[in-house]
Order: sequence, then structure tokens, then C-alpha cells
Amino acid sequence: MALFKLFKGKEIGALGQIDALAKTLIKTKVNVHKLGLEDGSVGVGLNIVSKGFLSYSSLPISLNEAQAKELVNKINEAFSLKSL
Repeated sequence: MALFKLFKGKEIGALGQIDALAKTLIKTKVNVHKLGLEDGSVGVGLNIVSKGFLSYSSLPISLNEAQAKELVNKINEAFSLKSL
């Protein structure tokens, strides 16, 4: 049993991770998880992990289906915008 929960709801499984573009010596990854939310619906957990020299940061985020779809729409919208 875990000492604490990263996400709201139950973690059903890990779906993978994405390495962010590195600008400095700090490496950042986004871990994606499938969640079973308390109301019985399915959600998404994102854990943004940054590691650097003598530093570590973890930011867990829980999204319900509507929020996850809105995030996907915003990302798709960013790709559809023409360069300024």
C-alpha cells in the first residue's frame, strides 16, 4: 500500500511518458496514467517530473474526461495556429 496517492481517484495503469525538450541541465518528463475516478468515470493523470543537479520536482495533475478533452483540443489548436 502506498503512503500517499499522487492522483485523485485510483490509478488503473501507466500509459507511458513523454520527454520534454531540454533547455538546460534539467530534464523534464510527463508521465501519463489512466485513472478510475471516485464517481465511477475514467480520468487521466499527468505527472510532470523534473530532475536536475541536486533537485527533483513532481507535479501530479488529475483530469476528468471533459478536462482531458479540453487539454487535447488546446494542444491541437496550438498546432493549427500559423507562425507569427
